Amino acid sequence: MTRAPLSDDAAAARLNDTLQHWAAQWNANSFVGSIEHQPLPDDKGHFHWLIRLRGEEKDVITLWLSLRQRTVFAETELMPAPDEHHDELYRYLLVKNHELRELYLAIGPEEGIYLVTQIPINELTIERLDELVGATVHYVDEMYPTAMTMGLPSVYRRRRPR
Repeated sequence: MTRAPLSDDAAAARLNDTLQHWAAQWNANSFVGSIEHQPLPDDKGHFHWLIRLRGEEKDVITLWLSLRQRTVFAETELMPAPDEHHDELYRYLLVKNHELRELYLAIGPEEGIYLVTQIPINELTIERLDELVGATVHYVDEMYPTAMTMGLPSVYRRRRPR
């Protein structure tokens, strides 16, 4: 069995190059907002990137990438912790989770609902990154209005189509 390489400064530089090349392809499109990079590792030795994307239903979708020991962990918050209709919301999300490809739903920090995945370091190519970003935007735009209407109806009002 061949194991994925351990991450280090060189892996962080390769991932940063992949992100920059990917962003250059999307530069003419208003879909990608910005990419920020934390050049020094955190206290766990992880490097971090933040990609801001523009969605249809949720104006800004923030995708966090963390370079871990052997994987790139990706996460985006679908919605904050729900206030109401927990059973119905979690049932809806579990059914949707079964349909997802590339990402899966999870309860994250402060009980928020997140889309997450882990990709081996050497598998995060420009093409795989494109699939990840596309899936993220698609799933957030698809689930956000229903999830927010169910879990936070007092603070969310669906926007009218543009």
